[in-house]
Amino acid sequence: MRKHQDIRARLTRKLLQDTLIALLAEKRFEVITVGEIAERAMVNRATFYRHYQDKYELGNSLFQEAIEQLACDLSSPLKPPSASEVEGVVTLLSTSFAHIAEYSRLYRVMVSNAWFTAKMHDTLGELLGKRLSLPPRSSQNAVEGMPEGLAVASLANWFISMIRWWLENGMPYPPQQMALWCTTFISSGLFQAMGIPFPR
Repeated sequence: MRKHQDIRARLTRKLLQDTLIALLAEKRFEVITVGEIAERAMVNRATFYRHYQDKYELGNSLFQEAIEQLACDLSSPLKPPSASEVEGVVTLLSTSFAHIAEYSRLYRVMVSNAWFTAKMHDTLGELLGKRLSLPPRSSQNAVEGMPEGLAVASLANWFISMIRWWLENGMPYPPQQMALWCTTFISSGLFQAMGIPFPR
């Protein structure tokens, strides 16, 4: 009996998550109500509240499941890369883009909704901050006086923008190619990656 209850609970949570995804394709998260979610899912509000305290807990459950693999991919320590380690970064990012492609319906609505985008930014910022935590000004090439937090926030914004562009344009390039461009951009900077002469 307990097993059947657990299965039914998982199915109901999945139904509510799928319903929220469908609604997010139509409107902003901020204006969606529990009543709308319950009505679209064809369950009563009491059923919703048996599984989630409010729409924010439902939204968080969606986000956590979607971001878990991405967080795992980005959790290994980052060091100044050798040639072989660059290949490792490309492989890691390729896996991340493949994950995003697999859950493209969810990520497409996430990157177009401010509430989810803010959560993605904070999560990516935290992960990247841990991976990029090198001694301050450890390189003679470091930009003088630039706070590490600014670099991390900029990188998180850029990565989210790249994901959004890729999804909104129908994923025209494979994950491996996107990963290669990401790595080139991160390691070389905009001007070099785009072939723009930069005076020295």
